[in-house]
Amino acid sequence: MAEVGKTIHDSLLGSSKDQKGKCKGCGSPMELHELDFRRSTKVMKCTRCGMLHDYKKDIIGKWRLLKAHKPEFPPR
Repeated sequence: MAEVGKTIHDSLLGSSKDQKGKCKGCGSPMELHELDFRRSTKVMKCTRCGMLHDYKKDIIGKWRLLKAHKPEFPPR
């Protein structure tokens, strides 16, 4: 029997990543890419275009968007 609060899809395939918010570029849902508790920052990644969104907790405790950018790859 499935746990209460889980969808059938999540119980069969495992729980999905946290998807909150929409991409500023294309409007698709985002998933958690990186979370840093020491600096109170998180990076969310768009599931469609791959754009990264940097967030920081403000003094009230809400997540505020710092910048949205494409991932940069190091030169070869």
